[in-house]
Order: sequence, then structure tokens, then C-alpha cells
Amino acid sequence: MQKVDLVMWTYNGAKTLPSVLKRINEVIPGEFVGKKVISDDHSSDGTRKIAESFGWIVVLNEGKGISDNANNVLKNVESEFFVSFEQDLLLARDWWSKIPKALDNPKVAAASGMRFADKPRGVHALQLYVARKYRGDAQLESWLRGREMAAFTLGKTLDNSIYRTRAVREVGGFPKLASSSGVDTVLAYEIDQHGYQWYVDYNVQSVHLRSNLRQELSHQYWYAKQLPEMWRAISRVTHKKPPPVTKFGVIYRFLMSPFTGVFMAYQTREPSLAYVHPLIRLYYLRGYLSR
Repeated sequence: MQKVDLVMWTYNGAKTLPSVLKRINEVIPGEFVGKKVISDDHSSDGTRKIAESFGWIVVLNEGKGISDNANNVLKNVESEFFVSFEQDLLLARDWWSKIPKALDNPKVAAASGMRFADKPRGVHALQLYVARKYRGDAQLESWLRGREMAAFTLGKTLDNSIYRTRAVREVGGFPKLASSSGVDTVLAYEIDQHGYQWYVDYNVQSVHLRSNLRQELSHQYWYAKQLPEMWRAISRVTHKKPPPVTKFGVIYRFLMSPFTGVFMAYQTREPSLAYVHPLIRLYYLRGYLSR
């Protein structure tokens, strides 16, 4: 592998950034690193100083949010390949030895590992369980047949991915969404529509640093609130109707969540899933209905 550029976007990431940048230095050998560029969303803490102390160039976001940040750093990429990170992602130790090899295939435009929350235990167990259900099986189980979108996008995230620079620019760069939610999801469809592949190694598992359950619930509320814009963007890419998620479906999954939570708690041997899963469905429903 030749040299790759490293890019990241930040906003008040001083709490996690030292450990995140230290891990990147440990995982990706310095002799393979070209430019290191961070696009910062005008942080008010020590984010910029921390990034510069690790040798990163910090540029201010010209807009707002992940879409603008991602395209801001893309303008600074000079290498044939580049890697993107988020400020709360602790890279897997085996990431560099496994993921970049996928780009030996010229049809692969992006390659990623998985990432799972470090806490709370219930969220970690839930993500592992869902990943096992969705992990690329051609034949989904009957109760998953309406979730092809989730299976297609599993693991295709912006926080631990390496890209073929030419391919990302060919598809128009990172999708331009007003919200920060769904940039990676829409990009996955763009890559697919342009005849490229996004490879995911489900056995390379990075850590998504989370503080508590409240943070995950807030994320679920926020994500559901942004769904309409994401669906419209996907529809423009695929020239099809938006993914089949309906108000009835969201409400139904919430009503069933106490039962599925107990079932998953039994399957995973993690008792907290009995209440974590219903809470997540509740906040997702609230976000969806608040649109």
C-alpha cells in the first residue's frame, strides 16, 4: 500500500480526541501516512490544539455539519487513497493489516470495518446482535425481509473507512445533506449506482466511544428526525421510491419492542436489553413523529 491521506471532522472533541489520535498513530504506520487534515466545526474547547499537537493540519469548516466537513477535507486530499475518521472512534488494532487490502480490487471504492459502542453494555450487546443478523447474508430470515436497506448499509460508515479518491470524486464527493445524518448511507447508494463496491469486514471491530445510554437515545431521536431528507436523497440516487419505512412500521416495532427486548436479552444473555431496546424504539418513534 502506498501513502494514504488521513482526514477527520471535529466539533468539541477534546474529551475523546487524544485517545483517538494516539490509536491512529499506533495502528497506521507513519511511513504510509501522507497528509493529516481535520475540518473543525468551530470548536470552543481544546480540539484544535490537541489535533495540532498530534501533527494534524486543522482547517475550519466552510459550512456546517458532516457533509460540509467531509467535502472540506476532500478538497485537501492529494493521495490516491484516503481514510476518514470521526472524533469518537477508537480504531481496531488489526484495521490497517486487513481493510486496505480490499482496494486491490479496482471495483472497490471504499472499505470499512465494523464499530460497536463500548457502553452501556445493553447497547453494545444490541449492536452485536443486530450485526450478526444483518451481516451480508444473501437470504435474510423471514422477519428481516423488509429490512434490506439496513442489511445493505451495515458497516458502511464514515468513521473507519478507506476510499479510492478518484471514485469518491467521480460520484460527486460526499452527499450534500442539510442534516448530518445519513451522509454515509446515501454515499453507499451513490457508490453502488456508479458500479463500485463498498467492502465491509465484519470481523474487524473498532470501538465507538459512548458516555452513557442517554447519548445513544439522543442519537436515535436525532437520526429518526432526519429520515425524510435521507430518504429523498436516496430516492434521487436510485430513482426509486424511498425505503419502505412507514409510520405504522415504526409504531408497530415500538409496540413489539418489550417482547423483542426480552427475546434478545435471552439470546445474548444480557438482561439490560429487556429495557434498553424498548427505550431505543421509544426515542426513535419520538424523533420520527416530531418531523
